[in-house]
Amino acid sequence: MKSSFTYQRATTPIEAVAMLAQKGAGAKIWAGGTDMTLHWQQEKTKPTVCIDIRDLKELDYIKVERDAIRIGALTSLATLERSADQHHVLASLSKITKLMATPQTRTLATVGGNLCNASPAADLSPAFVALGATAMILGESGSREVAMFDFFQGVNKTALNGAEILEEVTIPLPSDGEIHVSYRRIDRTVVDIALVNGSAAVSVGSDGVISKVGVGLGAVAPIILDASDASAELEGTALADVTVGKLAAVAATAAKHAKPISDIRASAGYRQDMVEIMLRRALEDTIKNHGGTI
Repeated sequence: MKSSFTYQRATTPIEAVAMLAQKGAGAKIWAGGTDMTLHWQQEKTKPTVCIDIRDLKELDYIKVERDAIRIGALTSLATLERSADQHHVLASLSKITKLMATPQTRTLATVGGNLCNASPAADLSPAFVALGATAMILGESGSREVAMFDFFQGVNKTALNGAEILEEVTIPLPSDGEIHVSYRRIDRTVVDIALVNGSAAVSVGSDGVISKVGVGLGAVAPIILDASDASAELEGTALADVTVGKLAAVAATAAKHAKPISDIRASAGYRQDMVEIMLRRALEDTIKNHGGTI
């Protein structure tokens, strides 16, 4: 039988944290409620109290600054979808949101809620990991920053403790040159979660040399994977010297980190093969966006 819970509404982020601390382990944050409602209906979670933070407008924003893009945790997927004209990185994230759920659901679902759900098959998570994003977390003792790769701790598990909320996601921008990010996935239907996915972010300096590479592999492990050894194979390479073969080798190195499982949606072998292909295609996208001629 579904559990019953009480409802409270926070008026400030600090108050939300205080409520979490007071109510204990059974307290859950309610943002858009799209994942929470589903988990409650499926009896995957049994909250004793839901703390509604939808009125916290100070957590609903997208800011493009000289050295970073800052996205508030309560920014809806629909708002992120409409941000494409603000920066080319946001344009790439906007394309990802179009793959997520339905237009109606995107008006409710939030960036922070999607990340805090910590699904290994999530769409935004691989891109944020590849971009080297950080999560700003608010707790009773103040705010702390956690790398997005470390934010994910397991299936539906994050670095948040019992009395913390996600405030913001920060995407660093290079001080020299540009960064481009791409995301690829395989799914069964346009509103289905990914069977396997991969994201790549590549920074190229004004000298035409690749300065930084980030990858994110999804649906092939309990968390979103990165692969620093694969990134290192491409960093320091002149954009003009990048070949399809080189990118294929980088993707193959990254794919070795994958530890997929078989389920009713896809086999482990299929996921293992496809994540390498998805990442290679994402890398090719970023190189082309930088003006490479592979």
